Amino acid sequence: MKKSPAGGVAFVCQWYPPEPASVPQGIAAALAESGLSVRVLTGVPNYPTGVVPDGFAAWRPSREMRDGLRVQRTPLYPSHDASAPRRLLNYASWAVSSAFFGQGLLRSSDVALVYSSPATAALAAMVARRLWGTPYVLLVQDVWPDSIFASGFLTGAVGRVARRVLDVFVGRTYRGADHVAVTSPGMIDLLASRGVPPEKLSVVHNWVDEGPVADADETSTSRVRESWGIGADDFVLMYAGNHGQAQALQPIVEVFADLPRDAGCHLVLIGDGVAKAGLIDSARGNATIHFMDAVPREDMAALMSASDAQLVSLADEPLFAVTMPSKVQSILAAGLPLLVSATGDSADVVRSAGAGLTVAPGDRQALRDAVLQLAGMGRAERRQLGRRGRGWYDEHMSRAVGSEALHRLLERAVERRRA
Repeated sequence: MKKSPAGGVAFVCQWYPPEPASVPQGIAAALAESGLSVRVLTGVPNYPTGVVPDGFAAWRPSREMRDGLRVQRTPLYPSHDASAPRRLLNYASWAVSSAFFGQGLLRSSDVALVYSSPATAALAAMVARRLWGTPYVLLVQDVWPDSIFASGFLTGAVGRVARRVLDVFVGRTYRGADHVAVTSPGMIDLLASRGVPPEKLSVVHNWVDEGPVADADETSTSRVRESWGIGADDFVLMYAGNHGQAQALQPIVEVFADLPRDAGCHLVLIGDGVAKAGLIDSARGNATIHFMDAVPREDMAALMSASDAQLVSLADEPLFAVTMPSKVQSILAAGLPLLVSATGDSADVVRSAGAGLTVAPGDRQALRDAVLQLAGMGRAERRQLGRRGRGWYDEHMSRAVGSEALHRLLERAVERRRA
């Protein structure tokens, strides 16, 4: 593959380590390893608490070397709470400051790659394109403004005004981009319906930390199961992640609450969220439903290996049909079978990969049947589902595949600029 031109790539993203931003960090590292010269334009760290850590100041630009990459940080209003005005100020303040302080980096770069979450992160690249002709490629993580309004982030008259403004802004980010990469196939149809030329769109899946598919260590697995009061031969379905309304976990809790005790089926839910208290109430007194607090990422591998299958659940909303939760990639890469209660892209992937079962959101009878079907499989059959999933991940979602696709898009943008 061609080496990067002298100017290299400006990677524009609002969040970057030391914040818990493993996806943008992984993208920057993979592009650098592919031979590109990568410099990062990002914000002063404050996510997810809204608190700026020691060594940084919210209103002071800074430069540093991190993991071998040059990182330039520009000021912002630090916030990540439930206040819509403060969150919007956080997004807008960094968009403006990066557009002002980041032009030196962008002007000297051959191309910019914008990690488009939030969508306002594209402002600096849009200004650079207008001033210096620097092309940019968008990597859309979630569709704005749909995603923020689907979460109830903005409502009422303020929300209506904000939606009109964001619709105009986001449309301009697409028109100005040399190319628009999205993280799930459904986004292509959605953006094409909004006027983005199909030839300007392509899918580049996010990837996750990758390792070989390994059979679980039986001793550690038994130890974890014993801590939950679960037998070695029982079936364990695990969900790990946010317990919110969007995840629609109530039906699966009700299914397990109604299963006979001698079915040998257990549900383990790991994480926190606004819906957790209600879920615990629904499961009260049931010894087959287990709740755990969120655990560090590095501890999840051992817990996942103690499960027989992993659950992905999303409410039946149009936006979620074009959403690919990162846990899909994590489960596929771990070589575990999936039970997906969702429509759209996440279910399509599991069906294409032959990596598990899918049911319509909220369909309790289908959920019950799927749980019992997975529980009735032999361990070897479930393991085969997981291995098929890992094979599909390696072919379509892996770090090597994703970084190659981004590298190619960036090179083409540079070539078109020179032409």
